[in-house]
Amino acid sequence: MKGIFKWMLILVAAAMLAAAPGHLTGTWKVLFAGPKERGPKTVGSIVFDLKVDGDNVTGLAHIGSWPGDAPITDAKIEGDRITFTATGHLDSTTGIPTCKFVVTVHGDEMLVTMTAVNNSPWGSASFEYAGKKKLE
Repeated sequence: MKGIFKWMLILVAAAMLAAAPGHLTGTWKVLFAGPKERGPKTVGSIVFDLKVDGDNVTGLAHIGSWPGDAPITDAKIEGDRITFTATGHLDSTTGIPTCKFVVTVHGDEMLVTMTAVNNSPWGSASFEYAGKKKLE
């Protein structure tokens, strides 16, 4: 009986380690998934370079050709979900946009909702993206 308990404890510990946010560290690429009728012309794909250390998420969002590279700020991890903002560096007639991201990760798959929250030609529209972790 003790042997079974020991193995169950090892399996639970292994499952907890596998579910730890550290698996989010790495490069992820997502492609525009909708809504199809009104996608952002300059953001067909987004590449996230994420570094997760405990509950701290840092990194860079490469948000299409415009708004471009944007540091990740105000990140929060809740299980398999990350929320953060990213402000681009490329200016336009509307200014430099800030986008809010809601990211859900299942294994090596990522679902993303990007909502422009400031200085965006898209207004406050939300766009869906889906992709995977890139092999390194």
